[in-house]
Amino acid sequence: MTTKTFIRIALAAPLIIVGCKTQHATESERFTESVASLMPFKTEKLQITAKPDYTELRFVCNGYIDAEPDCEIDDKGAARARRTTFNDPPTRQDEKTIWRNVVVSKKHKRVVCIDRYLQGGHTEGYVYVFQTETDQFPNYSPFHWDVSDSRNMEFMGAMLESLRPLAVRRLGLAAETKAHAPASQDDYWRMVFHADSLYEQHLYPEAKQFYRLAFTSDKYILPSHLSGVSRKMAAIGDEKEATSLLLQRMKMENDFYEASACCTNTALRDSFALREQRWNYDLNLKEQLEQMLESDQHDRILWSQAAAAYPSDKVRTEKLARMAMATDSLNLEAAYDVLQAHGFPGKESVGNIASLAVFLVFQHADLDHQKHFLPQMEEAVAKGRIEPTYLAMLKDRIDVREGRPQKYGTQIAADGKLAPLLDASRLNEWRSEVGLPPITTP
Repeated sequence: MTTKTFIRIALAAPLIIVGCKTQHATESERFTESVASLMPFKTEKLQITAKPDYTELRFVCNGYIDAEPDCEIDDKGAARARRTTFNDPPTRQDEKTIWRNVVVSKKHKRVVCIDRYLQGGHTEGYVYVFQTETDQFPNYSPFHWDVSDSRNMEFMGAMLESLRPLAVRRLGLAAETKAHAPASQDDYWRMVFHADSLYEQHLYPEAKQFYRLAFTSDKYILPSHLSGVSRKMAAIGDEKEATSLLLQRMKMENDFYEASACCTNTALRDSFALREQRWNYDLNLKEQLEQMLESDQHDRILWSQAAAAYPSDKVRTEKLARMAMATDSLNLEAAYDVLQAHGFPGKESVGNIASLAVFLVFQHADLDHQKHFLPQMEEAVAKGRIEPTYLAMLKDRIDVREGRPQKYGTQIAADGKLAPLLDASRLNEWRSEVGLPPITTP
């Protein structure tokens, strides 16, 4: 099907006149109502998505919508025009087919492209707007002229064709969102990596769905991710989602706050001010340590997941391994700088989570650096600046590397089994002393 054929069908579609506007409606509400009046079917929910570069709306319908499409697009991207003859028998949409309608409004000098997807018996989809009246709602294309004029048919056809790969991509993502909430730390990181990728592709609604799925269970969340994604949502204009993520982190960490003086989130500024008075952390150092911890985990897990998922792809695995080791080297240098400038950053100055960053960097360092760091770790535990659990882990790591049996049973050998123990009969007694839960030994 040529672009000319498709747009000619669209231009031949009946024109729907925009209904009356509510006197006191906001600009966004009036715009949404005008778009809804152009659609050939009703929706239960239609709202503008957070899309800074162009205007799209997302809709959801509780049931199946059988309104005839202008075009069908399959999951491989092939398109077939409907309504080309009067003899085509009506067919039902399936979950592997996109139904597309294109409606032209002479009144608004606007064209809207409506893509719908069938998921679990209900219809959902997106409306892409070509030509808007105000700068508040950016046009899908960079041009501003009468797109409803038939003389612009070739241009409009090209624009609609450019949407086809995005529509097919979203068809695949609609099925992926049926995925379950994370059941392990690996599940969590896979979802975060996937959501990050979607965000980088400017697929913001889908990215938000996967972030939400990843953040379902607090026990797997790296708290700094909530703040990072909150900043991403704010950047695309979704202040409601940005606030929700910060509230989730505040529930996870009763000492979390951002500097109230420069807080742009007006809904949380007062809460942050109260926490700031109580805790008075070094927020610059805290953020530096949290970024260190996040980079340590990010690159290491990306490497391990790639090795497990693509065992035959040695080039990929080696590249990611080098990236993780480079990050370790940078983090080690940064950790030494922190120790020299601040001493061991304890939980009283940066909070519980950030205080783990320096420990974790040395836990992943080589043996010489670990032995050099051990006295500082012992001093930090003696002063109550970090929990003794982490000192036990570092001591076990050093003992195993030097060929001695471990005391606390925190290290796994190369064969996947527990590394040799100093005294299995006293293992859980020693673990209890440092805050570790009991384990069953073979």
